[in-house]
Order: sequence, then C-alpha cells, then structure tokens
Amino acid sequence: MPVASQKPPALSVGVIMGQTRPVADQNLRPPRRPDDPLDVSVVILKINQTDPKSIITQVCELVSRTRLHGLVFADGTDQEAIAQILDFLSVQTQLPVLGVHGGSSMIMADKVSNLQKIS
Repeated sequence: MPVASQKPPALSVGVIMGQTRPVADQNLRPPRRPDDPLDVSVVILKINQTDPKSIITQVCELVSRTRLHGLVFADGTDQEAIAQILDFLSVQTQLPVLGVHGGSSMIMADKVSNLQKIS
C-alpha cells in the first residue's frame, strides 16, 4: 500500500474502437478510488476506417504521442487481416496488443516454423 504522499504505480492503456457499437467513454475507464494500488489511465481512440493503412497510421500516431503500456483493440468487422496487422504493430512497437472483438480477436496460426519444431 503506497504512503499517502506517494503516487501509486501507473499503467497507461490505449483502447481502440473501430466500427463497433457506440460505447460511452466512462464505460471504458475504471472508476478511481484514492486507495487504488495502481493508477490506470485509459486513452480512447475511436476510428471509422479499418483498412490496413488507416489502422497502422492511427495506431502509430497514438503510440508516438502517448506513452502506453499496452493496447486493447475492438472492431466490428470479421476481417482476419486486422489480427495480422495488430500482430505486426505489436512486434514493431514492443507493446502487447489484445484483440477483444471482431477481426482483431481472430486466432492466428503458430509462428513456429516446421524446422524449429523438428529440432
């Protein structure tokens, strides 16, 4: 438990909503209490375009202007390519990305090649 004069550790999470049903911002942010052991900050980005170029551009802009510890992505499409784009962005930015709805939540094949499985 932090001392009253100390700030608790902070966690900053980007929440990206792409073509999903409307969700109020307050429903995406956890309620804050003075005795919370962790200060969670949620940065919300709502996007209308979920084509690869738009996703990459908007996520890169968000990451470049805000220090984040991870991303949560939800979209209202069934495009498997979104999961692949988010995987690429995660590797390039070294940020964990969690796809929670739509194409972003589709399961991708293992990345281990057959040669690595043999050895």
